[in-house]
Amino acid sequence: MKELKVVVDQVVDHCGAKLKPGDTFYVTGKGKLMIPDNKEICMFAIQSLIPFLISKQLDIKEDKYIVDMNKLCCPDPGGVVFKIEEK
Repeated sequence: MKELKVVVDQVVDHCGAKLKPGDTFYVTGKGKLMIPDNKEICMFAIQSLIPFLISKQLDIKEDKYIVDMNKLCCPDPGGVVFKIEEK
């Protein structure tokens, strides 16, 4: 499975976990999250990202939506926009 880097691209209005643009966490090929520097991440944001992150880790080239999509937001409309990159 691919390793992914998830970067806070934008905070629209606020973030309960106090994330800031540039904050990063990683999804390893072993199904683990690695959050550097003892930072926190909101469980609601993670819950909304996980199905997509799993799909993105798999090499699914037939699903153009998964291949082309690289930004997702947390469920709070005033919250965080995340950018997903292959590590």
